[in-house]
Amino acid sequence: MRRGRYSDQYEAPRSVKRAAPAVGMVGRGWAGCRHRLRVRSGARAQPAVLTESSAFVHPNLIVSVSWLMQHTKDANLRLVDARPTAEYDKGHIPGAVSLPVADTFDPAQHKNYPDTKEKLEALFVNRGMSNTTRIITYDNGKETLSARLFWTLEYVGATNVAVLNGGLKQWQAEKGRSRPRRFSVEPGTFVAKVDPAKLPTAAQCQLALGDPTKVILDARSPEEFRGEDVRAKYSGHIPGAVNIDWRENFTNTTLLKDPVTLKTLYESKGVTQDKEVIAHCQTGQRSSVSYWTLRLLGYPKVGNYARLVGGVGERSHHPKGAGQLIPRSQWRVHPLEQDDHP
Repeated sequence: MRRGRYSDQYEAPRSVKRAAPAVGMVGRGWAGCRHRLRVRSGARAQPAVLTESSAFVHPNLIVSVSWLMQHTKDANLRLVDARPTAEYDKGHIPGAVSLPVADTFDPAQHKNYPDTKEKLEALFVNRGMSNTTRIITYDNGKETLSARLFWTLEYVGATNVAVLNGGLKQWQAEKGRSRPRRFSVEPGTFVAKVDPAKLPTAAQCQLALGDPTKVILDARSPEEFRGEDVRAKYSGHIPGAVNIDWRENFTNTTLLKDPVTLKTLYESKGVTQDKEVIAHCQTGQRSSVSYWTLRLLGYPKVGNYARLVGGVGERSHHPKGAGQLIPRSQWRVHPLEQDDHP
């Protein structure tokens, strides 16, 4: 197997390295390197065998804590803390600049919709980013903030972005230090180029209904999907949508699941690489995790619908738990509806 440019960037966390080899988690992880894994159980270590299916198709979109510890001072790397400023000020990874993901939203639009091309460009320039910068985003871990920032950066044309696997909690678990002092940088030269395929329109969502070449992926909880947990004017789900809760992408820690498990999860629900995938939740926040995961798995056509999707059950007409209630012919997207739960 050929080693890619970023083949050493995603390593199995240190806690994993002390365990016996598991499918998709060997040596230096799922990035495509062959190494032996030393086992402390007293048994002789066996050569680790890694197949192509055991690795992420795009391993450059994720980095491990151990990799970051060795590269925090790289001249072309920009580490970005996507959490609120108040959390950043309490302690962050040394060298990280603060860019709360909420700062990327357009206040003139409905909740959580991305800002204009010009404002996003200025924002990233101010944080010292350029088009060739290696950008690493992080949050506390098992959150939506870093993935949402990842999607936003790709939406405006950034081509070298990754998310820190496990976030700040994994950094701290591996004895990484944090500091409260703010980190300032010289302005960058980022030039934004919006990729409309990353942000499907309401009309595209409508056209996807019943199209066997496309799938609408609902990243909300099963309770919301069934209409039992009502968080907006409408309850239930889009007819024909597939429900995979964004939290299913993670282990019981803050780490992402291995590539084989994730590939099996999505394919078992009919979300296959030959289909165009439109991910959604309420406002494109939770579905950003789905977008990032599918990008890692090599899905060629995946977008994130960053507006509220409605029209799947009038709350005043249908009781909780009714689930899918409106025929597809009557389904509609309400791009300007808002609620308090992203």
